[in-house]
Formats: sequence, structure tokens, C-alpha cells
Amino acid sequence: MGRTAAAGRRALLVAAVLGTAALSGCTAAKNARPAPTVGVKASPTGLAAGAGELAKGSYRFKVVAKEGSYEGRIDPLADLLDASVSVSSSGASLKIDTIEVRGSAYTRLTGLPLPGFDGGTWYQVDPARVTRAGALGLSAIRDPTGVQALVAATHDVRRDGRTYRGTVDMTRVVAWGPANIARVRQLGDAARAIPFEATVDERDRITGVRVDIPDDTVEATYSDFGAPVTVEEPKGAERLPDHLYGMLGL
Repeated sequence: MGRTAAAGRRALLVAAVLGTAALSGCTAAKNARPAPTVGVKASPTGLAAGAGELAKGSYRFKVVAKEGSYEGRIDPLADLLDASVSVSSSGASLKIDTIEVRGSAYTRLTGLPLPGFDGGTWYQVDPARVTRAGALGLSAIRDPTGVQALVAATHDVRRDGRTYRGTVDMTRVVAWGPANIARVRQLGDAARAIPFEATVDERDRITGVRVDIPDDTVEATYSDFGAPVTVEEPKGAERLPDHLYGMLGL
């Protein structure tokens, strides 16, 4: 592969990382316009409570979008996270594994077109240098997929049995799984009323969410509630190189 092609491949992957891998549990973007108030009804407390239930114990999650997928396990009470985001662009693929063990975070990159990044090395993330709250799924509110922020941005929600339907203002959401939120905002006013559907179990815990973004439906599933999560800190982890903090949206 020539230098020009390699540079192009690297640029595509970097764009994919910046667009999808900086996963967050934040509720609003810094430059988001105010949400409309006329004719808008806030989401019912039942749906918000269903999202809140995820903070009370361990579970498995998987979010699939056009850009890639994000899946893993979390125990918010024990402060354990084991997750992976996979993105692809023009035939190039990148996988980012993230582990958090009681405040210590580590990441591993596979497919990054730079020397040394073969997926075999774990890097320790310095929390003092993470300026974007929730980046790589590392969130103070223990919401790696961003579902709590998503629910907070829903409107005109109706419940039918264990199913909720309504719209969500995506201009108020920083991240939703691996979806490219910056691209969603380019829809303009349409981004303020994206159709969504959520399902809950018999205990009103959210088990599934589908957001019908044009040309990129994003679907999430939540399962294995209460199952033990075992995560060990990788041995011999190196310090994350300085230049990767910015590239990974940290």
C-alpha cells in the first residue's frame, strides 16, 4: 500500500473513532440549541425509572448502528466495566476495548494504522487527562451506552403494555452507542423528533431501545441483570501515548 493510500486509510479510521468511539452518558452538548417547548410533553416517569434501574445492578448491553457496534458488561455498584466498540469505514476496521476496575481505566486498540497498535498492548488511561465526561464509556454516572441521557431527551411518549413509543430530541444527546451524533445533528430540525421505541420487563427495567435515525436505525439490548461481572486489571499495562488522548476524544 502506498503512502497516500495508507494516509487516507488512517484518516478514515481517525474520523470513525472521533465520530463514534467517544461514548458518553452526558445529557446535552455544549453548543446544542434549546429544545422546543410548544406542544412537547416530557417522557413519563415510568420510562425514566426504567433507565434508572440500570444503575442499581449489573447487566449486559449491546448497541448496534450503521457505523459499528458497542457491547459489554457493567456492574455500576462494584465499578466494573468490560466493553468493546467496533467501527468500520471504507473497508477499514478498528476495535477499542475498555476496562474499568474501581476507578482505574485501561484501553486496547486493534486495527489502528500506526506502528505498535496490534491489539496486544493494554494502555492505562490517566483520569486527570480525560476532559470529555463519559469518553469511551467511562462515566461518573455509570451509563456507558448513554441511555439515561437518551430517555431524558424523549417527548410525546405513549405506553402500551411493556412498550413505550415517542420521539427523542437528538440535539440534546451527546452520544448514543456507536451512532455518529454529529452526523445526526446535520438533519437540522428533523433531529429534534426522531422516532424511538423502548421495551421493559416485568420489573420495568429497560430491555431494548430502538431509535429510527434516517438511514441508521440504532438498536440496543439490555440483559443478564444481576449476573456476576468479573474484570481484572491487565498486567504490564503501558501509559497511553499523549497523542491518543485527543484522537480518542478523551
